[in-house]
Amino acid sequence: MNITKASLFGILAAATFLHAGTSWTLEACLKQAAEKSLSLETAKLREQQAQVNVKQAKIGHYPTVSASIQNTLYDHPFVDQEDHYRLNLGLNGSVTLWDGGATSLNVEAKELSREAAELSTLQTKRTVQENVLNAYMSLLLAKENLHTADYAVEVAQAEFEYFTNLYGVGSVTKKDLTQSEASVLQKQAAKITAELKVSTARTTLRQLLELPETEEFDVSAPEISMNNPDSLPPLPEYGELQARIRAAHPGLKSDSISVKAAQKNTKVAGKNSSISVTLGANSSTGLQAWESKGYKNQLKYGWQNSLTLGISIPIIDAGATANKVLLAQVNEAETQVGLQETAKNLENSIEKLYLNALSADLQWKAAVLQVAAEQEALKVAEEQRRLGALTYTDYLNQKNSLESAQVALNNAKYTSLLSRKLLDLYQGLLD
Repeated sequence: MNITKASLFGILAAATFLHAGTSWTLEACLKQAAEKSLSLETAKLREQQAQVNVKQAKIGHYPTVSASIQNTLYDHPFVDQEDHYRLNLGLNGSVTLWDGGATSLNVEAKELSREAAELSTLQTKRTVQENVLNAYMSLLLAKENLHTADYAVEVAQAEFEYFTNLYGVGSVTKKDLTQSEASVLQKQAAKITAELKVSTARTTLRQLLELPETEEFDVSAPEISMNNPDSLPPLPEYGELQARIRAAHPGLKSDSISVKAAQKNTKVAGKNSSISVTLGANSSTGLQAWESKGYKNQLKYGWQNSLTLGISIPIIDAGATANKVLLAQVNEAETQVGLQETAKNLENSIEKLYLNALSADLQWKAAVLQVAAEQEALKVAEEQRRLGALTYTDYLNQKNSLESAQVALNNAKYTSLLSRKLLDLYQGLLD
């Protein structure tokens, strides 16, 4: 048996991935998550709530009008002759002429909160996309490792069959045959573990996409055919990359706008001690049903119009305004701290992703060379084994080293691809 079959690891993996035309691409997964994600739907509801809050705040600019109809039954126990029913009709209206600018400031604060909510929705979308990216690449890696495990089982089984024939003619020892059988069992156990990882990764991604459990689901990606990081575009300079990500980060923008909204709310809270001026108008009439039959005259001559200019001057409010201002200032401070935390976490994430991408590229190149070296070492081990200069145990160890190198290559490859995709996401290139 020619052990150079180990070089077929990548070919087998690529063939499997190229096969299913109905497989989900990364772009399709990102689109599905943006449309079906429950967390994104929740963020959109919060955005709608912010829009309603803006409309509610604008009500203070508009006059209010109400109509009233009052029916009254009454009785004086010691009065013999009286009407017992009274009808009052009225129309009332009022408008705030001046409230120290509180209404306008409140509208501005709610508008800023709405903008922050919209950006927060975009940030939630980015978070969902990031989770999808991680799950997607994890599934690709798990599938490729499964192919490696599949091939290892095939090789081990073929070798065991070969050793069984040799043992039958007395060419190998019982120990070698037993070790070969144990190797098959070990490879089969490793394959079951790999299958479990594929199943777990597939379930994670399917749940992120809100797909039903019964739906057939698989993934594919053109990146599977890449053999080394030299086929990828070079990474931008760190400073340039950091500037792009900061400029495109919705969460940073949302927190910045939230700080401005909190500052407006602090000013609104202070306006509770401001003089307010209200203009009111009233038009009313009424009748007593049994006082006379001249109902029309009662309504006509009982009709009264009034215009009222009200001025409210706060003097003592038991500290209510001061407490509201203090609470608003605390909230403002919290939003400023939140902005700083977001900026710091973003800086750490950018640095980590960038270094991961650089490191993964180097590890990928090193892993390619390591696999090639292990393949050559296995050829030598095969020859030594054939000549009787190498024990079967040492030979199996060399085979295991090749499999470990292949797994390390898979890990480095998908770590590199994931890091680059995440950097693209942070720059807004996947929207």
